[in-house]
Amino acid sequence: MIAQFADILGARRAVAITLDSPPRRFLGTASVGFEGEPVPPIVIPVEDLSNPIVVSALSLHAVSCDGITPTAGFPFSEWTAIPFPQPQYRGAPQLLSEAELDLVQLEGCEVRRRSVLDRRRRLGHAPGGVVLIEASVDDDMLGAVMHAASLAGPVLSRMSAVEEFRLSTTRLDQQREMLTAIVNSLPDPIVIINKSHDIVVQNKRAEHLLSAGDNDSEGRRRAVEINNLLFTSHLSKAAMAAGETAGGRELNLVDPDEGTDLLFEVLTHELGGVEGSQAGSIVSVLRDVTDLRRAANELERQVQRVRLAEIDAKRERDRLNLILENVADPILVTDDRSNIILMNKEAEQLFEADDSVNWERAAMVQANDTKFTTFIADFTISPSLARREQMKLHIPDTGVELPVEVVSGKILNRRGEPLAIVSVLHDLTEQVENERLYDELKTFSTQLEDRIRAATADLAEQNTRLQWQSRELEKANRLKSEFLASMSHELRTPINALIGYASLMLDRIYGDLTPRQEEGLNRIQGAAQHLLALINDILDLAKIEAGRMPLHLEDVTVGDIVTEISQQIEPLVKKKSLTFSVELPSRDLTLHTDRTKVKQILLNLLSNAVKFTHHGGIWVTVSKDEEDLRFDVRDTGIGIRETDLESIWEDFRQVDQSRTREFGGTGLGLSITRKLVDALGGYVFAQSVFGKGSTFTVVLPIRSIIRPEDSPRIVDEVHPPSPAKR
Repeated sequence: MIAQFADILGARRAVAITLDSPPRRFLGTASVGFEGEPVPPIVIPVEDLSNPIVVSALSLHAVSCDGITPTAGFPFSEWTAIPFPQPQYRGAPQLLSEAELDLVQLEGCEVRRRSVLDRRRRLGHAPGGVVLIEASVDDDMLGAVMHAASLAGPVLSRMSAVEEFRLSTTRLDQQREMLTAIVNSLPDPIVIINKSHDIVVQNKRAEHLLSAGDNDSEGRRRAVEINNLLFTSHLSKAAMAAGETAGGRELNLVDPDEGTDLLFEVLTHELGGVEGSQAGSIVSVLRDVTDLRRAANELERQVQRVRLAEIDAKRERDRLNLILENVADPILVTDDRSNIILMNKEAEQLFEADDSVNWERAAMVQANDTKFTTFIADFTISPSLARREQMKLHIPDTGVELPVEVVSGKILNRRGEPLAIVSVLHDLTEQVENERLYDELKTFSTQLEDRIRAATADLAEQNTRLQWQSRELEKANRLKSEFLASMSHELRTPINALIGYASLMLDRIYGDLTPRQEEGLNRIQGAAQHLLALINDILDLAKIEAGRMPLHLEDVTVGDIVTEISQQIEPLVKKKSLTFSVELPSRDLTLHTDRTKVKQILLNLLSNAVKFTHHGGIWVTVSKDEEDLRFDVRDTGIGIRETDLESIWEDFRQVDQSRTREFGGTGLGLSITRKLVDALGGYVFAQSVFGKGSTFTVVLPIRSIIRPEDSPRIVDEVHPPSPAKR
């Protein structure tokens, strides 16, 4: 077109200047007549209304200029700008109105306006560019050329658009092929689905997992069906979780070829905001994390093992530190160069210098270190793995010499090379002292053996003398008991006569008595009865010890015995205003025993109960089991301390042994009672709370037997026997 315009107008050179897209500037597009000459570059902003080329293009009027005005560097002597339009489009620059054109001032240029009819042709047109022709054009020729330019402009614009679309399509095809190659080359499956969950695009990796061919095996088809079900289920869950489609989730699929499980991390993103994409489309990237998960699991197991190892190491380290801190012996650890790298507090006292200016202490520490280092250095170069040696060190704080035994052992690495040496220093002070004492003891032992020989001979003589004395004492004791037993009649007869004559005199057999005489006789009678009771106790004990207390076994009724005892004890109870109660399971209970001994046993216990009870009462309870009969005598008297429950059963023993004691007696009542109970084959024990009362219990067999007189059975237990025995 510009070549034809140049030929018609007789111009030597011409240039076509077009508006680029988007419309920001005018650019030089084509030229003619510049053979062998460089074409100046043309770049003119659309907003530059001082440029005649811009004014011509925006007003669709021709502009003629002389050679004085420079135009974008073109050395034209004179030239004419012929505009050509293009169809109106969105974003096109607005055409200059006539009023705006009147305000434009172009120096050396003339705007060649057209008629009203020509101006109407501007409707539906937009600026397209100008043809810059190096020539002066008259009005007739200008009108023809302007008409041709107005017709050619839209055609050129359409041709340019078609060419641009063709190039754009080519570029899009190239980009699509490149993107397809890139997507197919990715190792991760990529799937794009529309809003109906239909697969729109998928790469080869996705086709391998989700698509089956006609020639595929049944197993592969089944695996593909399973993968589609799993993937569809995942998409459904992702669709229900609104606002979370862009997050990562795990998906388990099946390898169609191998049949193994595959773990994928699904990254989804909605494509609704991408220009040109279908609304509701979603792209899903399945990142294969199977190996990563295995590695993560293995790494986690390794980390867990490391943590457990660290915990074990820390525990062992703490245990070792605790052992080192609590071991009384000094412990040192040295490296392969004989340098001390670790020691406990006991070792620090021997080998560590303090900050004080104490030259004596520092010298002792240095001496200790020298001796120990010399020993370790010799041990390091020796092939042995353990060594034991004695040396003498000094305690730096006191200066006392410390004999020690050093026991050292090597710690080897995997190659058998020594890494460290552990040494334990055992204190031999006690051993040295023991050796010294052993020598002294050996000397003393020799002297002592001589003394023992002499003392042994003396002891043998004394032992012979003591054995003779013991036999004589046993003989005298037996003769005493036999004498007392044989003298029972001679001792009791005078006292009974004294009591009988006193009773006759009190009964006025020998005449009337004055009050003073009656009082004296009462005292004589009471003293004689008390003396008779004492003599009876002593004589009974003597008979028992001499084995001359016979047993007369017969069947007796327990109710009769209790009745007789109650009648005898009743005056004493009433005299002290005490309550007395007897509880029997049956009055027909029968015992095969010595009636007199049973009465004496119960009388002794009841007499003691009355004697030591000042208020309250006394209760006698009788109970029976299969083999034994039990008598419980309970009182509310003064009680017995727990420490005295064993001593009350001894001969001639009372709890209160002082000369000013409140209660008199020989102290033989409980001793005789226990011996009588033992003679009948039973046992007796006491329970008491001091200040509240006591309970004496006698357990007798229902059938007693006579034992040999030469082997009396003495029961020593004073506490209740075991349940098995009872």
